[in-house]
Amino acid sequence: MWRVQCCLALLLTVSLSSQAERAADQCAEPLCWQVSPIVCVADKLEQGCEAELRVIWFSDTPRTVCLYLAEQAERCWQEATSGQWRQQVNWQRGWLSLRQQQQVLLSTELQVLSRQPAKRRRISGAWSIF
Repeated sequence: MWRVQCCLALLLTVSLSSQAERAADQCAEPLCWQVSPIVCVADKLEQGCEAELRVIWFSDTPRTVCLYLAEQAERCWQEATSGQWRQQVNWQRGWLSLRQQQQVLLSTELQVLSRQPAKRRRISGAWSIF
């Protein structure tokens, strides 16, 4: 059993490493990241959305940064040029940001869409004959 778990962990690490290398090759800025997903679809808007959130970031110089989800620190890196984070989270609407001390370096809004459309207002009265 532990061999299977070790093999799966190794495959996941190799997969994340290859994704990180491809993303780093596409990065032309001094600091960039990839966040997935940034839009989530829920049955009802008020329920929020549960999904596995993935973040990969890259820098051309070593940085000490922290990843924040809705103003709460999730993960920090010390003097790193790249980092990866992956976790199952539940959000209704919020911001994901990468910060160096209190300075926001990168940020993106996490959105939730609903499968149920908003209730539409009737344009004309039901009694109208036209």
